[in-house]
Amino acid sequence: MKELLPRLASSAVLIAVVWGALFMFPLWVFAVVVIVFSALALQEFVTMARHRGILVNGSLSVTLGILFMILVAWRSLVTPGHLTVPLPGEGATMLNWGWDIFWPATIVLIFLRQFTRQNTFEALSGLATTLFGLAYISGLFSYFFYIRTFHAGQGKWLLLFLILVTKSGDIGAYAVGRLFGKHTLVARISPRKTVEGLLGAMLVSGAVAAAAQTMVPRLHHSPYSGFALGLFLGICGQLGDLAESLLKRDCQVKDSGTLWPGIGGVLDVIDSLLFTAPLFYGYLIYG
Repeated sequence: MKELLPRLASSAVLIAVVWGALFMFPLWVFAVVVIVFSALALQEFVTMARHRGILVNGSLSVTLGILFMILVAWRSLVTPGHLTVPLPGEGATMLNWGWDIFWPATIVLIFLRQFTRQNTFEALSGLATTLFGLAYISGLFSYFFYIRTFHAGQGKWLLLFLILVTKSGDIGAYAVGRLFGKHTLVARISPRKTVEGLLGAMLVSGAVAAAAQTMVPRLHHSPYSGFALGLFLGICGQLGDLAESLLKRDCQVKDSGTLWPGIGGVLDVIDSLLFTAPLFYGYLIYG
């Protein structure tokens, strides 16, 4: 109970933030919330990397991450629901240019920052870790914008569906693992994650998806297809959770941060969504 109450309180606040950003406020508020979450998660990643002894420039990483998220938010509003393609018409030149130049410019800026250091110690790991952090957090989390602006008004419900299915899987893994977990999933990465917890995540995500798909006409086919989609997202969500556990194990930290009592940091909250959001978007486009 001592561990559960802070987790419930943090979960209640998170639910209120998500619900308000999706249904109660203008789209720009949603964009700000996503960008802030991404920036905080990226800062936590930088802190973890420094704890590991890797020299990463936090201010540069977070600034580049924010710029990238703003660029994606802008682009997703101009071409709702579509992957990036050259935009025709007046006023699109600056956006096309910004999109095409971002990653090359990012690499150059990271090298320029590395040139100002007094020594070359851990230069390669610092460069690689900075780029990985941007791709892992900003790149994957940016799919929230594409899902939100997808298919003429259904985006908010699609995103709510994704969050419900993914996070219910996290809850299922936690509850089933604590109650029935006996067989460790990958002991060298996370000794507390169990095979039973993974099965619990899959079944709970499948059941929630089968029930929740009725709120999105695009997804409302049959309970079996909804359950299958939930199973897939449940597995992917747990892989995302396991991926962050691998990073935390290497950096020798328990949680990515302390912002949410009982849960951890922002990265601990969105880790499973980082894997499910791009794959769910792929399903919407090609499924």
